Amino acid sequence: MDGRAAVRGNWKRAVIAGCLIAAPAAQAATILEPRLRLTAEERFDNDIRLGSGGTNGQFMTKLSPRLGLDVKNEQLTFDSFYATDLLARHGSGKTTVDHRAGVGFRDVLSRRLRLDASAKVFRVTDPTSLPRDGLARSTAPTFYATTKVGLTGRVTERMDVRAGYAFEATRIIEPGRVAGYSHTPSVELWYRSTRRLSLGAEYRYQGFLYDGDYSQAHGAAAALRYRLTRPTTLTLRGGPVRYLPSDATRGGWLPRVALEVMREGERSDFGFSMGHDLVGASGFSGAVWADYASVMGAHRFTQKLSAFGAASFFRNGRAPGENYTEWRNTTNVSQGYAVGGGVEYRLSRKLALQGAFDRIAQVGAADVAGAGDLTRNVFALRLVMTAW
Repeated sequence: MDGRAAVRGNWKRAVIAGCLIAAPAAQAATILEPRLRLTAEERFDNDIRLGSGGTNGQFMTKLSPRLGLDVKNEQLTFDSFYATDLLARHGSGKTTVDHRAGVGFRDVLSRRLRLDASAKVFRVTDPTSLPRDGLARSTAPTFYATTKVGLTGRVTERMDVRAGYAFEATRIIEPGRVAGYSHTPSVELWYRSTRRLSLGAEYRYQGFLYDGDYSQAHGAAAALRYRLTRPTTLTLRGGPVRYLPSDATRGGWLPRVALEVMREGERSDFGFSMGHDLVGASGFSGAVWADYASVMGAHRFTQKLSAFGAASFFRNGRAPGENYTEWRNTTNVSQGYAVGGGVEYRLSRKLALQGAFDRIAQVGAADVAGAGDLTRNVFALRLVMTAW
């Protein structure tokens, strides 16, 4: 170990030791883990809106330092991060600074009560940084925030009750745009009928606010969760949703259907989801119906070499179901997909090299006049350095 590594190690141990000395006896097992990661990326993006001098797209350099702190003990798990993305576009000479931040924690309050919460905030010009499809439909910066809170109580050895609340806010930062919001409180009941099978029921309320217009929805759903294998779980959820806009003549019913398969293994991870639902907070309109499907996978071939990939598809239109059956309607129905993948090779314990490709396609945007074809291809080469 060289001198600089020793200084870093001693500094981290000193911080942890100081926190442990200052903490009460009940928290003696608390562990603090600061984290620092730097990603340097060179990419080419052929988005037609980024072209200059008669060409489509341009080369870019992206630097992303990310600082985090994890706290763990027998009762509490807490993680947090803040990242800055410096994106320099070589063709236009424009440089932007994006910001991402998030926190999450789980607190076991008692043997029968658990609290979990998370919050993430994005203020970005790079749509590949956003966690939700269909949000970025212009070159303007996008503000997106999401919060989830849940309280789970064990009523009996087989039955759990969960009360939850989810919040989303989106604003496209350009003249004439206002923020869109969605509020979603819910109550779930889960009953473990066998070691593998759990049955559930849910009531969900949704409130959508955009440009002074408030609409709401009430939904009830039955759910099933089945453990196919030790690392693989299947979840099904479905039921009716009653949509109640401010204009009562546009109200109606729509179905809610969701299927999810998740697998977390030692060397391979896999996830698949699809469904039909009512969503909001897009930054361009209030509530919309949405079809969605996504699949992701990752596999570690060796300790140094791994690969990852993902694909997603979405359609949405005016709630509760306007133009739903018109698959070629790009005037009143927004639709698009994203596919991507890459490989990672670990040069050392703290250094990794990644190559990635992403294609983001959105043809038609019902709530963005003149949006046109927003298809783009992104080729990226990244160097990821994990300091600690």
